Amino acid sequence: MSNATRRTRRRTNPCRHSVTNNRRRVPLSSQLSSKDTRHAGGAVITTTIVLGMVVLFVLAFGFLAVVGHNSSIARASGGSGGSVPAGFGALNHAKGPCGNSGQVACPAVNPNWFAVSPASSTAVAAAVASSKEYIALQGRFGYVAMDAPVLVHAYDAHTGNDYYDDDHWVVSVKDASGLHCGIFDFVYDRTHARMRFSSYGVVTPEDIHAHQAFPYVAASVALAQLQHLRGLNAMAGTHPDLIFFPIDPSFPYLSSPVHKWSGGGNSAMSPMWHITGSDGHNYFIGTDLQVYVQAQLPVAKGQP
Repeated sequence: MSNATRRTRRRTNPCRHSVTNNRRRVPLSSQLSSKDTRHAGGAVITTTIVLGMVVLFVLAFGFLAVVGHNSSIARASGGSGGSVPAGFGALNHAKGPCGNSGQVACPAVNPNWFAVSPASSTAVAAAVASSKEYIALQGRFGYVAMDAPVLVHAYDAHTGNDYYDDDHWVVSVKDASGLHCGIFDFVYDRTHARMRFSSYGVVTPEDIHAHQAFPYVAASVALAQLQHLRGLNAMAGTHPDLIFFPIDPSFPYLSSPVHKWSGGGNSAMSPMWHITGSDGHNYFIGTDLQVYVQAQLPVAKGQP
């Protein structure tokens, strides 16, 4: 019995001693710290996910708002409007007499243009007298009356500049003494029946033009010069026209020694007479009373 007990102790003691030696005792504070760390990490991840979802929701809402706004703009601009009804006040209803489907193009927006219709000298005179430029300059320069407006044609110009491409109405004005004290130039847009102020030239009492109405060379004088210098009359069924053209940039000074030109035609207020001769050719009578052919005109390169 004693031996059995002794043997049993030899078997059990090493086993008990081994378990006791190999087991680690972890302090309670360390165990709690590990659990807190795991809980904190989980909270951070959850918060990040929630914030991400909020950001995605905000971006999606903004995208939908932008798409909806652009769609509204497209409908208001005449684009495909889906079920937008037609009729007065509808988004796809024609808003005016131009620029819509089947209508003429609208003229460029320019507050300086004013309507003139019909294109007669009397109607032009009335339009000029009521223009803001005429009224504003009257107090400064003292004119009290105007002569009959005169139409000056743009000579086949295609520059893209309305000053050269459109015709002009030019009118001289007089002061209370009867002397001419100035001259107005208005660009005339025949297509849209409108005009705009271009310039005003002062005429002093000492100027030879103070006693003359525009144009300063009469049509009868131009016809007489054509007969005198070329032995030609105007072709039957035609009449003289005043013209101007864009002058060649190489003629910066019209009376320079290199480029001598004194025939005028470089502005609507200094025009030339264009006459179709009895021989069928075009002739131009300048302010110097000389007769020119088209090839002699100092027209800008690329112009006729």
